[in-house]
Amino acid sequence: MQCPRCHASISKRARFCEQCGVALVNDVDGLHRQALDLYHRGRIDEALALWDEVVVRRPDFSRAHYHRGMALYDRGDLGEAVEAFRRALQDSSEPFRVLFKLGMAQYGLGDLAGSIASYGRALELNPGSAETHYRLGLAHLRRSELEPARKALDAAIALNPDYTRALFILGMVFSQQGDHRQAIEQFRKVVAVSPDYTAATFELGMALYRLRDFQGAEAAFAQAMEHSPRFAPACYMLGETLARRGDQAAAAAAYRRSLEINAKDFCCWLKLAECCLHLGCLGETRHALDEALALQPDNRDLQALERRYRERYAEGT
Repeated sequence: MQCPRCHASISKRARFCEQCGVALVNDVDGLHRQALDLYHRGRIDEALALWDEVVVRRPDFSRAHYHRGMALYDRGDLGEAVEAFRRALQDSSEPFRVLFKLGMAQYGLGDLAGSIASYGRALELNPGSAETHYRLGLAHLRRSELEPARKALDAAIALNPDYTRALFILGMVFSQQGDHRQAIEQFRKVVAVSPDYTAATFELGMALYRLRDFQGAEAAFAQAMEHSPRFAPACYMLGETLARRGDQAAAAAAYRRSLEINAKDFCCWLKLAECCLHLGCLGETRHALDEALALQPDNRDLQALERRYRERYAEGT
Protein backbone atom coordinates (compact mmCIF):
# COMPACT_ATOMS: atom_id res chain seq x y z
CA MET A 1 0.00 0.00 0.00
CA GLN A 2 1.19 3.53 -0.77
CA CYS A 3 0.68 6.79 1.06
CA PRO A 4 -1.82 8.84 -0.97
CA ARG A 5 0.27 11.98 -0.46
CA CYS A 6 3.98 11.05 -0.71
CA HIS A 7 3.56 7.53 -2.19
CA ALA A 8 5.87 5.95 0.37
CA SER A 9 5.27 2.26 1.11
CA ILE A 10 3.12 1.83 4.21
CA SER A 11 1.38 -0.93 6.10
CA LYS A 12 -2.33 -1.50 5.49
CA ARG A 13 -2.88 -1.09 9.24
CA ALA A 14 -0.90 2.15 9.51
CA ARG A 15 -2.81 5.16 10.78
CA PHE A 16 -0.11 7.70 9.85
CA CYS A 17 2.56 7.81 7.15
CA GLU A 18 6.01 7.62 8.74
CA GLN A 19 7.49 9.70 5.88
CA CYS A 20 5.14 12.68 5.64
CA GLY A 21 2.98 12.25 8.74
CA VAL A 22 -0.37 12.37 6.93
CA ALA A 23 -3.32 10.83 8.76
CA LEU A 24 -4.22 7.84 6.62
CA VAL A 25 -7.62 7.21 8.18
CA ASN A 26 -9.18 10.60 7.54
CA ASP A 27 -7.21 11.99 4.58
CA VAL A 28 -10.12 12.02 2.12
CA ASP A 29 -8.28 14.29 -0.33
CA GLY A 30 -5.38 11.87 -0.33
CA LEU A 31 -7.65 8.92 -0.99
CA HIS A 32 -9.22 10.85 -3.87
CA ARG A 33 -5.78 11.54 -5.37
CA GLN A 34 -4.84 7.91 -5.00
CA ALA A 35 -8.11 6.88 -6.70
CA LEU A 36 -7.38 9.29 -9.57
CA ASP A 37 -3.94 7.79 -10.00
CA LEU A 38 -5.39 4.29 -10.14
CA TYR A 39 -8.08 5.42 -12.58
CA HIS A 40 -5.58 7.00 -14.96
CA ARG A 41 -3.57 3.77 -14.89
CA GLY A 42 -6.66 1.80 -15.92
CA ARG A 43 -7.20 0.14 -12.53
CA ILE A 44 -10.86 1.11 -12.44
CA ASP A 45 -12.16 -1.37 -9.87
CA GLU A 46 -9.49 -0.36 -7.35
CA ALA A 47 -10.20 3.32 -7.99
CA LEU A 48 -13.92 2.78 -7.47
CA ALA A 49 -13.30 1.01 -4.19
CA LEU A 50 -11.46 4.09 -2.93
CA TRP A 51 -14.07 6.54 -4.25
CA ASP A 52 -16.81 4.50 -2.60
CA GLU A 53 -14.97 5.06 0.67
CA VAL A 54 -14.35 8.74 -0.06
CA VAL A 55 -18.01 9.61 -0.71
CA VAL A 56 -19.08 7.79 2.44
CA ARG A 57 -16.64 9.83 4.50
CA ARG A 58 -17.45 13.11 2.70
CA PRO A 59 -20.87 12.93 1.01
CA ASP A 60 -20.58 16.47 -0.40
CA PHE A 61 -17.26 15.80 -2.20
CA SER A 62 -18.49 16.69 -5.70
CA ARG A 63 -15.23 15.91 -7.53
CA ALA A 64 -15.16 12.41 -6.07
CA HIS A 65 -18.77 11.78 -7.15
CA TYR A 66 -17.93 13.07 -10.64
CA HIS A 67 -14.84 10.92 -11.10
CA ARG A 68 -16.64 7.96 -9.58
CA GLY A 69 -19.30 8.51 -12.27
CA MET A 70 -16.58 8.62 -14.93
CA ALA A 71 -15.16 5.29 -13.73
CA LEU A 72 -18.61 3.70 -13.63
CA TYR A 73 -19.30 5.00 -17.14
CA ASP A 74 -16.04 3.52 -18.40
CA ARG A 75 -16.94 0.20 -16.81
CA GLY A 76 -20.36 0.24 -18.51
CA ASP A 77 -22.40 0.72 -15.34
CA LEU A 78 -24.42 3.55 -16.86
CA GLY A 79 -27.29 3.54 -14.37
CA GLU A 80 -24.91 3.95 -11.44
CA ALA A 81 -22.94 6.54 -13.40
CA VAL A 82 -26.10 8.62 -13.85
CA GLU A 83 -26.72 8.58 -10.10
CA ALA A 84 -23.11 9.55 -9.40
CA PHE A 85 -23.25 12.48 -11.83
CA ARG A 86 -26.55 13.65 -10.35
CA ARG A 87 -25.00 13.57 -6.88
CA ALA A 88 -21.97 15.47 -8.19
CA LEU A 89 -24.25 18.22 -9.52
CA GLN A 90 -25.57 19.04 -6.06
CA ASP A 91 -22.29 20.55 -4.90
CA SER A 92 -20.36 21.06 -8.13
CA SER A 93 -18.43 24.23 -8.91
CA GLU A 94 -18.09 22.98 -12.52
CA PRO A 95 -21.61 21.86 -13.46
CA PHE A 96 -21.05 22.05 -17.23
CA ARG A 97 -18.74 19.06 -17.42
CA VAL A 98 -20.99 17.07 -15.05
CA LEU A 99 -24.08 17.81 -17.14
CA PHE A 100 -22.24 16.85 -20.32
CA LYS A 101 -21.20 13.46 -18.91
CA LEU A 102 -24.66 12.97 -17.42
CA GLY A 103 -26.16 13.51 -20.88
CA MET A 104 -23.79 10.92 -22.36
CA ALA A 105 -24.70 8.33 -19.74
CA GLN A 106 -28.42 8.97 -20.20
CA TYR A 107 -28.01 8.65 -23.98
CA GLY A 108 -26.28 5.31 -23.48
CA LEU A 109 -29.21 4.12 -21.36
CA GLY A 110 -31.73 5.21 -23.99
CA ASP A 111 -33.09 7.98 -21.76
CA LEU A 112 -33.15 10.42 -24.67
CA ALA A 113 -35.46 12.96 -23.03
CA GLY A 114 -33.14 13.09 -20.01
CA SER A 115 -30.09 13.34 -22.25
CA ILE A 116 -31.60 16.22 -24.23
CA ALA A 117 -32.47 18.01 -21.00
CA SER A 118 -28.93 17.58 -19.63
CA TYR A 119 -27.29 18.82 -22.84
CA GLY A 120 -29.70 21.75 -22.88
CA ARG A 121 -28.72 22.75 -19.33
CA ALA A 122 -25.05 22.33 -20.24
CA LEU A 123 -25.45 24.66 -23.23
CA GLU A 124 -27.04 27.29 -21.02
CA LEU A 125 -23.74 27.34 -19.14
CA ASN A 126 -21.47 26.99 -22.18
CA PRO A 127 -23.20 27.78 -25.49
CA GLY A 128 -19.84 27.68 -27.26
CA SER A 129 -19.38 23.92 -26.88
CA ALA A 130 -19.59 22.44 -30.38
CA GLU A 131 -19.37 18.92 -28.95
CA THR A 132 -22.42 19.48 -26.77
CA HIS A 133 -24.46 20.84 -29.70
CA TYR A 134 -23.39 17.76 -31.68
CA ARG A 135 -24.41 15.36 -28.90
CA LEU A 136 -27.73 17.16 -28.57
CA GLY A 137 -28.27 16.70 -32.30
CA LEU A 138 -27.56 12.96 -32.01
CA ALA A 139 -30.11 12.60 -29.21
CA HIS A 140 -32.79 14.40 -31.24
CA LEU A 141 -31.96 12.33 -34.33
CA ARG A 142 -32.31 9.11 -32.35
CA ARG A 143 -35.83 10.26 -31.44
CA SER A 144 -36.49 11.04 -35.13
CA GLU A 145 -36.82 14.73 -34.25
CA LEU A 146 -35.20 15.89 -37.46
CA GLU A 147 -35.67 19.65 -37.26
CA PRO A 148 -34.28 19.98 -33.69
CA ALA A 149 -31.44 17.66 -34.72
CA ARG A 150 -30.71 19.85 -37.72
CA LYS A 151 -30.72 23.01 -35.60
CA ALA A 152 -28.30 21.53 -33.05
CA LEU A 153 -25.94 20.25 -35.73
CA ASP A 154 -26.04 23.59 -37.54
CA ALA A 155 -24.97 25.22 -34.28
CA ALA A 156 -22.08 22.78 -33.87
CA ILE A 157 -20.88 23.43 -37.42
CA ALA A 158 -21.20 27.20 -37.00
CA LEU A 159 -18.76 26.90 -34.09
CA ASN A 160 -16.47 24.47 -35.90
CA PRO A 161 -16.90 24.47 -39.71
CA ASP A 162 -14.57 21.46 -40.11
CA TYR A 163 -16.40 19.31 -37.56
CA THR A 164 -16.60 16.25 -39.79
CA ARG A 165 -18.81 14.14 -37.52
CA ALA A 166 -21.38 16.93 -37.28
CA LEU A 167 -21.24 17.53 -41.04
CA PHE A 168 -21.75 13.81 -41.66
CA ILE A 169 -24.70 13.46 -39.28
CA LEU A 170 -26.28 16.62 -40.73
CA GLY A 171 -26.01 14.96 -44.13
CA MET A 172 -27.82 11.94 -42.71
CA VAL A 173 -30.56 14.23 -41.38
CA PHE A 174 -31.01 15.77 -44.84
CA SER A 175 -31.15 12.27 -46.35
CA GLN A 176 -33.87 11.23 -43.91
CA GLN A 177 -35.78 14.39 -44.77
CA GLY A 178 -35.52 13.51 -48.47
CA ASP A 179 -33.41 16.60 -49.22
CA HIS A 180 -30.76 14.73 -51.19
CA ARG A 181 -29.17 17.82 -52.74
CA GLN A 182 -28.43 19.26 -49.31
CA ALA A 183 -27.21 15.84 -48.19
CA ILE A 184 -24.79 15.73 -51.13
CA GLU A 185 -23.47 19.17 -50.20
CA GLN A 186 -22.79 18.06 -46.62
CA PHE A 187 -21.17 14.75 -47.56
CA ARG A 188 -18.93 16.53 -50.06
CA LYS A 189 -17.78 18.87 -47.30
CA VAL A 190 -16.89 15.86 -45.16
CA VAL A 191 -14.97 14.17 -47.96
CA ALA A 192 -13.12 17.43 -48.70
CA VAL A 193 -11.93 17.59 -45.08
CA SER A 194 -11.46 13.83 -44.58
CA PRO A 195 -10.99 12.04 -47.94
CA ASP A 196 -10.69 8.65 -46.21
CA TYR A 197 -14.04 8.96 -44.42
CA THR A 198 -15.58 5.86 -46.03
CA ALA A 199 -19.05 6.24 -44.53
CA ALA A 200 -19.35 9.79 -45.89
CA THR A 201 -18.14 8.73 -49.34
CA PHE A 202 -20.63 5.87 -49.36
CA GLU A 203 -23.54 8.08 -48.25
CA LEU A 204 -22.54 10.61 -50.92
CA GLY A 205 -22.92 7.80 -53.44
CA MET A 206 -26.32 6.86 -52.01
CA ALA A 207 -27.59 10.44 -52.27
CA LEU A 208 -26.34 10.73 -55.85
CA TYR A 209 -27.93 7.37 -56.68
CA ARG A 210 -31.29 8.53 -55.32
CA LEU A 211 -31.07 11.58 -57.61
CA ARG A 212 -30.26 9.23 -60.51
CA ASP A 213 -26.79 10.71 -60.95
CA PHE A 214 -25.41 7.26 -61.65
CA GLN A 215 -22.09 8.47 -62.99
CA GLY A 216 -21.41 10.42 -59.81
CA ALA A 217 -22.67 7.54 -57.66
CA GLU A 218 -20.35 5.10 -59.45
CA ALA A 219 -17.35 7.33 -58.73
CA ALA A 220 -18.31 7.67 -55.04
CA PHE A 221 -18.83 3.92 -54.51
CA ALA A 222 -15.57 3.14 -56.29
CA GLN A 223 -13.78 5.63 -54.03
CA ALA A 224 -15.33 4.05 -50.94
CA MET A 225 -14.12 0.62 -52.12
CA GLU A 226 -10.64 2.01 -52.70
CA HIS A 227 -10.48 3.32 -49.13
CA SER A 228 -12.11 0.26 -47.55
CA PRO A 229 -11.77 -2.79 -49.81
CA ARG A 230 -13.70 -4.99 -47.33
CA PHE A 231 -16.70 -2.66 -47.19
CA ALA A 232 -19.29 -4.90 -48.88
CA PRO A 233 -22.14 -2.32 -49.13
CA ALA A 234 -19.99 -0.17 -51.44
CA CYS A 235 -19.29 -3.19 -53.67
CA TYR A 236 -22.98 -4.05 -53.78
CA MET A 237 -24.11 -0.51 -54.57
CA LEU A 238 -21.44 -0.19 -57.24
CA GLY A 239 -23.03 -3.25 -58.83
CA GLU A 240 -26.47 -1.67 -58.57
CA THR A 241 -25.23 1.54 -60.17
CA LEU A 242 -23.44 -0.21 -63.00
CA ALA A 243 -26.54 -2.32 -63.68
CA ARG A 244 -28.62 0.87 -63.87
CA ARG A 245 -26.10 2.23 -66.36
CA GLY A 246 -26.51 -0.91 -68.49
CA ASP A 247 -23.04 -2.36 -67.88
CA GLN A 248 -24.12 -5.85 -66.80
CA ALA A 249 -20.65 -7.38 -67.04
CA ALA A 250 -19.11 -4.76 -64.74
CA ALA A 251 -22.10 -5.02 -62.40
CA ALA A 252 -21.61 -8.79 -62.15
CA ALA A 253 -17.95 -8.25 -61.29
CA ALA A 254 -18.93 -5.86 -58.48
CA TYR A 255 -21.49 -8.33 -57.11
CA ARG A 256 -18.88 -11.11 -57.17
CA ARG A 257 -16.49 -8.92 -55.20
CA SER A 258 -19.20 -8.18 -52.65
CA LEU A 259 -19.93 -11.91 -52.28
CA GLU A 260 -16.24 -12.60 -51.65
CA ILE A 261 -16.67 -10.45 -48.55
CA ASN A 262 -20.14 -11.66 -47.53
CA ALA A 263 -21.24 -14.93 -49.09
CA LYS A 264 -24.54 -14.87 -47.15
CA ASP A 265 -25.93 -11.81 -48.92
CA PHE A 266 -29.14 -13.10 -50.52
CA CYS A 267 -29.83 -9.91 -52.47
CA CYS A 268 -26.36 -9.98 -53.96
CA TRP A 269 -26.74 -13.57 -55.18
CA LEU A 270 -30.10 -12.64 -56.69
CA LYS A 271 -28.65 -9.62 -58.48
CA LEU A 272 -25.68 -11.64 -59.72
CA ALA A 273 -28.08 -14.25 -61.11
CA GLU A 274 -30.03 -11.52 -62.94
CA CYS A 275 -26.85 -10.11 -64.49
CA CYS A 276 -25.57 -13.52 -65.54
CA LEU A 277 -28.92 -14.45 -67.05
CA HIS A 278 -28.91 -11.18 -69.01
CA LEU A 279 -25.38 -11.96 -70.23
CA GLY A 280 -26.37 -15.49 -71.19
CA CYS A 281 -24.01 -17.11 -68.67
CA LEU A 282 -26.39 -19.92 -67.76
CA GLY A 283 -23.91 -21.96 -65.74
CA GLU A 284 -23.09 -19.08 -63.41
CA THR A 285 -26.76 -18.13 -63.31
CA ARG A 286 -27.58 -21.62 -62.06
CA HIS A 287 -24.89 -21.40 -59.38
CA ALA A 288 -26.10 -17.99 -58.17
CA LEU A 289 -29.71 -19.19 -58.09
CA ASP A 290 -28.74 -22.24 -56.05
CA GLU A 291 -26.89 -20.09 -53.52
CA ALA A 292 -29.89 -17.74 -53.25
CA LEU A 293 -32.31 -20.67 -52.90
CA ALA A 294 -30.28 -22.03 -50.02
CA LEU A 295 -30.74 -18.70 -48.20
CA GLN A 296 -34.37 -17.79 -49.02
CA PRO A 297 -36.15 -20.58 -50.92
CA ASP A 298 -39.60 -18.96 -50.65
CA ASN A 299 -38.65 -15.53 -51.99
CA ARG A 300 -41.05 -14.54 -54.79
CA ASP A 301 -38.51 -12.54 -56.79
CA LEU A 302 -36.18 -15.53 -56.70
CA GLN A 303 -38.93 -17.89 -57.81
CA ALA A 304 -39.77 -15.60 -60.73
CA LEU A 305 -36.12 -15.47 -61.76
CA GLU A 306 -35.94 -19.27 -61.51
CA ARG A 307 -38.83 -19.53 -63.97
CA ARG A 308 -37.10 -17.12 -66.35
CA TYR A 309 -33.94 -19.18 -66.13
CA ARG A 310 -35.80 -22.41 -66.97
CA GLU A 311 -37.46 -20.74 -69.96
CA ARG A 312 -34.11 -19.42 -71.17
CA TYR A 313 -32.44 -22.78 -70.58
CA ALA A 314 -35.21 -24.57 -72.50
CA GLU A 315 -34.70 -22.16 -75.39
CA GLY A 316 -30.97 -22.86 -75.32
CA THR A 317 -31.45 -26.58 -75.54
